[in-house]
Amino acid sequence: MIQEQLIKDIIEINRRVCFNLWNIAIVNGHSSGFSPRLILPKKRSGEIRISEQESRVLYCSVLNNLNYYYSIETPTENVYKQKGISPVSASSDLSIYIQSGDEFSKISNVEFKAHNPNVEHIRKDIEKFIKENVTGNWFHTLKNIDNKTIHKLFDKFKNSFIECSDLICCRLSFVFCICVIEKQWACIKEFSFDPNNGNAIDYVSDFFDIGYFVNSSTPEVHVNDSNGWIVVQ
Repeated sequence: MIQEQLIKDIIEINRRVCFNLWNIAIVNGHSSGFSPRLILPKKRSGEIRISEQESRVLYCSVLNNLNYYYSIETPTENVYKQKGISPVSASSDLSIYIQSGDEFSKISNVEFKAHNPNVEHIRKDIEKFIKENVTGNWFHTLKNIDNKTIHKLFDKFKNSFIECSDLICCRLSFVFCICVIEKQWACIKEFSFDPNNGNAIDYVSDFFDIGYFVNSSTPEVHVNDSNGWIVVQ
């Protein structure tokens, strides 16, 4: 499959998942004609529970209507010593395949995250992306944001790539998507780095940057420097 078309398709899948998340109904109703059948449940405290699992279910729902195949919790092809014990197999949250004859070829690994995970949880999945050496898609769900939220998250991505920089020996191709539920706003960008054409740390530092601000009195997110991020709202 042509890489350029794959990236376009992943970006479109991410966009559709964002719109489905924004139209999802909570457990006590508030649905619309565009609401998927999935609902957001309540915790015992009465607070609505948002996690990465809703994104994964909706991602699969989009794939069910496309000419792709997928697997869940796919064992990695490489082993990892992420807890400092002994090398073990890890897993990708979801993998996408195409069929050629009687064979299925993996073309992408997808990782889902939500909220504000610690940097180690991000680093270990960045390590998987790099070592598995297939196109990656990172879909990150946030309940809401302020003027610092995305910058803090991007700093964790930068630190994770820096810690894994010695593993980068070939071209990397990923799509990152940050989806904000309450703001009904998202940003998507292709990460494409060739070690023959530059320094990975410099590339990462420039990639994870966006100029935006949030006015607390309005729901809008204002972007004054997209830095190549596709804004979806």
